[in-house]
Amino acid sequence: MKTIKRKKINRRPSAPGQILKDIFLDGNGITQSSFAEDLSKLTKNKVKASTMKTKLSEVIKEKRSMSADFAILISKLLGTNPKMWMNLQTSLDLWVAEKEFEQAS
Repeated sequence: MKTIKRKKINRRPSAPGQILKDIFLDGNGITQSSFAEDLSKLTKNKVKASTMKTKLSEVIKEKRSMSADFAILISKLLGTNPKMWMNLQTSLDLWVAEKEFEQAS
């Protein structure tokens, strides 16, 4: 059986927050505020909407990484798989780490 080598991706992987904003929120006309409120309701208001809005904004602006808990919440609202969100974050983290390693070498 022939082994197929996959080409190394040279571009920076998309951040999960960017995918969330561009495809799921903007693509469906959903505001960050209303999405944050829905996330808060999903926690049965254990997490305030204002806190959720801050967290959402930080993920979108790449000031915060996608956490497993946040991936699960987003997935429940959007009908996606939390592994997708975590894979996006892992791909980005690995790419950044490889670039930092290459620069240090």
